[in-house]
Amino acid sequence: MAERIKADFCIIGAGSGGLSVAAGAAQLGQKVVLIEKHKMGGDCLNT
Repeated sequence: MAERIKADFCIIGAGSGGLSVAAGAAQLGQKVVLIEKHKMGGDCLNT
């Protein structure tokens, strides 16, 4: 049987944008699910 997870936000992608949104929502007390197919933080913001 598949496990069911209840969340307020489901964020797909754990790059800089996804991580920022997930952290902000969690700090506001929201239940967050973050989905990433590879390693988290896959981009570089230094230009």
